[in-house]
Amino acid sequence: MNRPPTDGVVVKMKDLHELIRRIFAAVPIPEEHAGLIADMMIDTDLRGVVSHGVLQVKRYFSDFRAGATNANPQLHILREAPGTVALNGDGGLGYIAGHKAMSMAIEKARATGVGAATTTYHEHIGSAGKYVRLAMREGMVAFCSSGRPSRTFPPEAMINSSADSAPFAFGIPAGPEHPDLLCDFASSVPFDEDFFATQPQIFFRLIGISHLANMLSGTLGGQMREWDPEASRYPVANQSGFYLALAVENFVPFEEFTADIDGTMASVSRMRPYPGLAKAQLPGGPELDCERAYRRDGIPVCAEAQQNLEEIAAETGLRVPW
Repeated sequence: MNRPPTDGVVVKMKDLHELIRRIFAAVPIPEEHAGLIADMMIDTDLRGVVSHGVLQVKRYFSDFRAGATNANPQLHILREAPGTVALNGDGGLGYIAGHKAMSMAIEKARATGVGAATTTYHEHIGSAGKYVRLAMREGMVAFCSSGRPSRTFPPEAMINSSADSAPFAFGIPAGPEHPDLLCDFASSVPFDEDFFATQPQIFFRLIGISHLANMLSGTLGGQMREWDPEASRYPVANQSGFYLALAVENFVPFEEFTADIDGTMASVSRMRPYPGLAKAQLPGGPELDCERAYRRDGIPVCAEAQQNLEEIAAETGLRVPW
């Protein structure tokens, strides 16, 4: 579970965004892509997802510089229908393909009520929640998962080993007075024998969710055909994604929908919270509180990410804003 860092520095949102943009522009990659990556990284850190925000800059920057990730991918459509599209990410960072896929899913949902997209042959997409938020800002219900194609496992391996840590996120928009419902999580947990003895159902459910995420993205996306690990020019482009957007008004009037969600949120907020928590909230509430505070006061950058950014800034001739 992500928690606010207790070390490092606090940086104003616009200053951190500009540093990230300049770092990726210095790779070099297209300015448009550098700005998009910075946008989505900051969007992730604003929600308190420390593990998938600016902490990932070093990984992506190094892969770009090493030529393991395509610095200028040319996305292309593999298949398209009125409500669906399948994209090839051309070995680039998953942020580029993922943003394009969800944007196309949103447009198709506006036209048909439901829009779905897959992406394949790209690197990491980061946290799945930021793609769901793209659709939620348009008043849509949304879902995103990322994974890899199915694999063969040795018989002696424990079944828990078959569960990858595939990201899995879904969101439902609420009205303006309440936070949206947004569940954004990795789909597996490390195996613990004592915990399994008391709560085996948690492991089995997460194993199922993990394989669902992999199959909806990797297999449905066609990763087994579009990426050859022995011949690929971009060896880390081994991921795929699945993106879904639903236009609420094609099912029920939007105002009635959000009023019902608001009623649920209000009712939950009056319940007794879990021990150690100040208030009762559904997923999405704590993250919205975090975003509001970080927009106002600045984004905490953990010590590891701070050091990485300082090293890359020195390498590229940039100044850090702290």
